[in-house]
Amino acid sequence: MEKRFSGINIKLKSKTIYYNTLNPVNWVKKVIMKKLIACMLFALMGTYVTAQNDTVETAITDQTFQDQLIKEMDEMLDLWYIKSQVHKVISPSLVDDTTEVVFSDSLIYKRLREINTVVPLAYNNSVKRWIELYVYKRKKSSSVLMGLSEYYYPFMQEIFDKYGVPEELIYLTIIESGLNPIAVSRVGATGIWQFMYGTGKVYGLEVNTFVDDRRDPLKATDAAARHLKDLYNIFNDWGLAISAYNCGTGNVRKAITRSGGKTDFWSVRPYLPRETQNYFPAYIAALYLATYHQQHGIPAAKISIPFSVDTVMIQNEVHFEQIANVLDIDIEEIKILNPQYKRMVIPAYSESYPLRLKNKDIIRFLELKDTICHYKYTDYFMPIKVYQGMFTGEAVQSTDYKKLYHVVKSKESLASISAKYGLSVTELKQMNKLKSNYAKPKQRLFVGYEYVGQAPKDSLTDSTKVIMQTDSLAVPKPQQEINPKNVQPKPQKDLIYCVKKGETLSSIARKYNVSLKELMTYNKIKNPNSLTVGQKLKIPRN
Repeated sequence: MEKRFSGINIKLKSKTIYYNTLNPVNWVKKVIMKKLIACMLFALMGTYVTAQNDTVETAITDQTFQDQLIKEMDEMLDLWYIKSQVHKVISPSLVDDTTEVVFSDSLIYKRLREINTVVPLAYNNSVKRWIELYVYKRKKSSSVLMGLSEYYYPFMQEIFDKYGVPEELIYLTIIESGLNPIAVSRVGATGIWQFMYGTGKVYGLEVNTFVDDRRDPLKATDAAARHLKDLYNIFNDWGLAISAYNCGTGNVRKAITRSGGKTDFWSVRPYLPRETQNYFPAYIAALYLATYHQQHGIPAAKISIPFSVDTVMIQNEVHFEQIANVLDIDIEEIKILNPQYKRMVIPAYSESYPLRLKNKDIIRFLELKDTICHYKYTDYFMPIKVYQGMFTGEAVQSTDYKKLYHVVKSKESLASISAKYGLSVTELKQMNKLKSNYAKPKQRLFVGYEYVGQAPKDSLTDSTKVIMQTDSLAVPKPQQEINPKNVQPKPQKDLIYCVKKGETLSSIARKYNVSLKELMTYNKIKNPNSLTVGQKLKIPRN
């Protein structure tokens, strides 16, 4: 028996729909379901695309922040005192592992919980990513960071304890600067604690042509402790206080408002600036590294930075090279111990400034301070006389100096040129109206002023002064008649000579046409090899 299917074709909007006249309800349900499924698929695709875009954007931001941390660590490794001994201090067994890392989440979580701190620590994928960076991908840098921490952290802990701030917050310096006291960010934040100019001023950090206290680890740490304490008093949460240190109180307040008034970091985090969302998790990773680096086979590198140092207050302007040449010490060591002086000049024109040296060098400095201050004064201070007005108010005549230019050589950078002339890259760019950070070979750059006037009388060395006094014998007036028999010759004063770098007793004896034995006897010197730079010698007069 033949069965027939009864139905009609209905044409709607140029589309033919087969209408089942036997069961119209089922037909309507199918049409509605198809449309609902289509709408849901469209919505899901839209959500998927949005999620993908958000994930990509977050990944890019995370990578940017990670690149910034890696850049800081690379700059830290490029510091002179690290670079000069990096092959000696870093264990050969340390190898950076850039492959995908697998480690026990439960173990890391347990270790974080065992850290005694008032800062609320958490463990999640974000924190895990930064721990991987420090303990696996950058083992060598982490070893040096732990070595530097043995130098900086003892006095930092004392300062934080003085203000009642949790001592473990000193590990923010790992993220801020990689423990580099002369670090400068792309936005101008400077020093081991990365203070912006305005914030530094609020906390009493002096910044001028010659001095930048943001680069002084002691003063900057004191300011950072007070700043963090103030931030905690505002937000009453260390996670938010640490975030505000990175992005400012205004941005954190906005994030709290957008979160609906939440008051803890993890609830407010999605509303913070992208970089700051990573900042507190990176701090947790830095704290983990400082606590458990030995468990990951990362020893603290043994870095030779002078620990036994002392401070003397300087009453007169002095250049680092004057100190280095007279005391015969490495100028890089002076720069390490005194990073706040931007141009290697201690500008004690109208007030005292501190100088840090090794204990034994401080004693020698005090013994020879007059010689040091007069040593080649004209050579070191006349080229920068144009800058002294900000301290002395003394106007510089245009005839006293001329502009000094530098012709760029192949492979030279703005950074190397600015360092050579005691400038920052920003200053060099401003002086030459440069928009980019690149210098072209044979390009002529204005780098400062060169003194062309006469040297002031007080810039003469001790030995020159003595020579002038000795040669300035009284001459009788022409009209005065003198009997030569009655004239008693004036006793000649000893000529005092200050020993310079590279000189020996023999070379000085030849210079003044005396014998080595006579020079040694006259100065009661038993060992001719015991001569030191800056030592004063009496020259016998024949």
